[in-house]
Amino acid sequence: MAIAIADADGAEAVSMRRIAQVLRAGAMSLYWHLAGKEHLLELMLDALIAEVDIPEPSGDWRADLQVQARSTRAVLLRHRWVMDFIGARPPFGPNTLCNVNRSLAALDGLEVDTATAMNILQAVNTDVSGAVLRELQEIRAQREQERLGVGSAELVAGFAAWRQKLAATSQFDHFLRILDDGVDPDAQETRDERFEFGLDCVLAGIAAKLSGSARRAGSAGPSGSAGPEPA
Repeated sequence: MAIAIADADGAEAVSMRRIAQVLRAGAMSLYWHLAGKEHLLELMLDALIAEVDIPEPSGDWRADLQVQARSTRAVLLRHRWVMDFIGARPPFGPNTLCNVNRSLAALDGLEVDTATAMNILQAVNTDVSGAVLRELQEIRAQREQERLGVGSAELVAGFAAWRQKLAATSQFDHFLRILDDGVDPDAQETRDERFEFGLDCVLAGIAAKLSGSARRAGSAGPSGSAGPEPA
């Protein structure tokens, strides 16, 4: 119920009074179960964590993190108000703890220390939240453009004139390639593709980082040196 209100009107619309009205109960009666709105928000956030698909470890950590990343993105796009609380509250809820535990289990085969495992998960989560933040900004901009009627003949003509002015300066050749090649970095139809590209880059970078660390560790001698001196 509280989540539905936040989905429709934002987290700021959630209040003990409003929840009580929906339940047809007295607001004070809710305090027998909740310490206040902050407590309610923590429960809401933890409830949504349960929607994220954390697969059982398959032995392929990259595939497992891909599933988790895609599911996290879907949850954040369904419940857009959650972005306002990313990193704002400690992960102490039962669903959050369970998901962190299962996420770490997916990395067991890497044989990395706990700090490195957490860095891996945070790198992927940061990529996901950044991508979702960008998508939400694009959605808001698209709605504003539709409200203003962007795409009319007058605006199209103005854009063409602006492009000609840029070309005349001979200072923006690389930027103009974006326009000439018809690349729209905010295109709705490429959001999935852009998300997957970024996710692949992050996971490939993590794999390369781990591989490099393993090679350096393997080249060191028993005492941590680079090996015996040549004869």
